Amino acid sequence: MKKRLISALLIGTLTIGMATACGKEKYTWEPDEVKDPMEVNPDIQVISGMDDFNTQLIDFIDEGDYGNKNYMISPTSLKAALCLATAGANGETKKELLEALNFQNDAQMNNWYALVYNATVEFDKSLQAEAENLKETGYTDETPDGAFRIVNSIWANEDSNCKFKKEYIDKVAKDYSAKAESVPAGKLTDAVNSWVDKSTNGQISKLSEDLSQVDLILANVLYLRSGWLESFEKANTEEGDFKTINGDTVTKEYMSQVEKFGYYEDSWGKLVVIPMKYGVNAVFVLGKISDIDKALSEVTYVDVDVKLPKMDMESEFGSDELIGFIKKRGAVLAVRSDGTADFSLMSDSSVFIDEIIQKTRIKTDEEGLEASAVTAIMMTESAALVTEQPEVKEFHAEEPFQFMIYTPLENGENEILFYGHMVE
Repeated sequence: MKKRLISALLIGTLTIGMATACGKEKYTWEPDEVKDPMEVNPDIQVISGMDDFNTQLIDFIDEGDYGNKNYMISPTSLKAALCLATAGANGETKKELLEALNFQNDAQMNNWYALVYNATVEFDKSLQAEAENLKETGYTDETPDGAFRIVNSIWANEDSNCKFKKEYIDKVAKDYSAKAESVPAGKLTDAVNSWVDKSTNGQISKLSEDLSQVDLILANVLYLRSGWLESFEKANTEEGDFKTINGDTVTKEYMSQVEKFGYYEDSWGKLVVIPMKYGVNAVFVLGKISDIDKALSEVTYVDVDVKLPKMDMESEFGSDELIGFIKKRGAVLAVRSDGTADFSLMSDSSVFIDEIIQKTRIKTDEEGLEASAVTAIMMTESAALVTEQPEVKEFHAEEPFQFMIYTPLENGENEILFYGHMVE
């Protein structure tokens, strides 16, 4: 199960955005930041890798406006943010969200998140082991550099009628280590943007220009920075041609090296696995490989002449892509504004998913790569359920009429006590 999860992170976080050693300000790793792992139930099967959620998400983005553009998306960050929403959903709304996420129940969803979280713990342990090894061997001036974290937060607008239930705050704190904040509308944008900036090591400086009208926010950040196990020699970096999808030729800066890497090739495409420090890997694919998970299980380690363009890429996805995707996956009630969305485990107010935003960035150089993803789900108070008004009938006693006064009896009949009419 663990091996398959690493495959998921490999494709997810990587295609999503892996992390690099070239950051604005390098995250300073401290030994006491090594976290305790979350509890995982080994009897609960969790499907990761290129499951249908990830595959359909990528296909959905490709089929939209991004098919002919550079982009990076994070299935893991999107899924984690949706877990926060699902944890507060109830009834048919929860059922639809679970099915959209490819989970059978809450336990499987929580197990998936725990597995992802524990991968970051293993990364930290490897980083700590290297630090201790350097210290023991006398390299006290060298500090290992790297970071891999998945963090969550939930935000309430103090000037809104909507509040998180205490039970929900406790639940997401326990299952997703999510911090809860309540901030006035005028300070909410700066507070969330500051959290995003810090959590992504400055790669993504802000989520939004204005969040003051949002009632509740559920946010996830996925961040990874790691060096290549074998760094690329800067002396080998040179410019070269790149043929675009439209057939144009542009110039890019290429890194290159010849090394023994995991390699797979079939008649449709090829891939190479480039190992990174502390237990993560990067995968690069040329052509079309139909089953990435199968291909990764069949790689052979051979000498590969690798030539990769440097990347510095930013992407942003909004409701058209992300709400459109979960609706296609069957989560329809969660985004309805008419009061039928059921997030009663999250808030006493009637709220729905009004907007989903994801921003990503990836940057690579000869030393490694760095990438971030932030996904935020905006919850807004629903409008009152609009009911159909019955047709209004008319009875104007403006002419002669009858009247009766009666009482019902035990046998179901009505006893007429008085009867009369008015005719003048």
